[in-house]
Amino acid sequence: MAFAVSTKRRGKSVVDEEIELVPFIDTFAVLVVFLLMTTVILQTAVIELSLPTAAGTGTGAQDESEESTPQPLVLSIIVTDRGITIGGSGAILPMIKKKGGRYDFNELEKQLEKIKERYPAQTSVIIVSEPEIIYDNIIKTMDSCLKTGFPEIALSGQIT
Repeated sequence: MAFAVSTKRRGKSVVDEEIELVPFIDTFAVLVVFLLMTTVILQTAVIELSLPTAAGTGTGAQDESEESTPQPLVLSIIVTDRGITIGGSGAILPMIKKKGGRYDFNELEKQLEKIKERYPAQTSVIIVSEPEIIYDNIIKTMDSCLKTGFPEIALSGQIT
């Protein structure tokens, strides 16, 4: 039995198909609007910081004139794994030791309030921490400084 060869073309027929871009453009337009709205809504709190400058960067004449004027209090808060120490202008207060493995931020605030009473014009503080200190504890230290009237906070990464 012989079969006749079909004259019809078998297989896929060639059809001009176009990808519709309108749904993609609509999706991206909605996505852009959504991202813009969420960035406006999700604003994070910003604390202004000043980084410490390198020591001894001035000229000799400037250093001599600075020595004749009274030096302001240089207040430092040192956060270690054992506790928090407050020091400034040659004096160091006793360490605020951890209580139950946690830093005593209430005691830190009390000490800072006493310093603020004695030096009301002082607004700056330098927070020095060890590399192992958890970031949350540094933030809580910064919050304690802000609560007690020290808004100018500088961070330092080394304990010298």
